[in-house]
Parts: sequence; structure tokens; C-alpha cells
Amino acid sequence: MQRLMAEHQEAILREAEEYHRNPIAGYLEGLANKKMARHLIREHGEAAVRELLLAMSWLPDFQPSAYLWNADHWDVALPVFFRCKSGPVFRIKESLVRSSRAVLLIEHGSPKKSKTKRERVTFKRHWKGEMEVVGREGI
Repeated sequence: MQRLMAEHQEAILREAEEYHRNPIAGYLEGLANKKMARHLIREHGEAAVRELLLAMSWLPDFQPSAYLWNADHWDVALPVFFRCKSGPVFRIKESLVRSSRAVLLIEHGSPKKSKTKRERVTFKRHWKGEMEVVGREGI
């Protein structure tokens, strides 16, 4: 676990160094991420968004799960889980969230539009009361 945490920390420090070299790009990325988070919170509530992000973090072959594993920690600001412009990208393009089901249209991967993966992820609340991913389809 310490090795994995060290790898995660190194990636964060590299990204911070990159934004230190280009503060305008870092500022604009932060604004875009905050805008996405505000929109999702206004539409569905922060608790629901965090629950869906955490459910996606359990997917074994999902690249952004490395950034979503602590989505249920309320001391971590919600915008840090989104990456609108810098790679690896993670955006929620459309969302439909109900109490027992949810569907998200997400984009992740390369910042280039032609190489970005689009997926429709379907969630369902299981018997323990937690959301889980029940379907994924590439678009």
C-alpha cells in the first residue's frame, strides 16, 4: 500500500510542477473542473456524485479509478476528481441520477478529442444500499 501511495504522490507532484511552470493553464483547468463540480452538485447533490465516483473507482480496468479511490472523503474537494482539459481527461458529459439508479456518459483518456474514450456507465443500488456499476458500454 505504501508503494502505491508513493506512486500516487509522485504523479500529483509532477502535475503540480507542470502547473507551476504554466500557471495560466493550471488556473483555467481549475476553473473548468470547479464549473463541472458545481453543475453536478446543483443537479444531483454532492453526496450522490461522490457515491457514483466511488463506485467507478472499483472498476478493475478503468483508468481514472486511480484518481477516484478517495471520492468518499469529504475533506477532499470535489473538483479535484475531474480533469476537463489536461490528461488523463475525466469528464462527465451527461448524467441522470435517481435514488436507486443512475446513468452517466463519461469521457476519459487522452485530451485529444479523437482519442478520448466515451462510455455510458449504468449504476444500480444493491441490497446493502450502495451504488454499484452494473453496465458499461463504449460509444
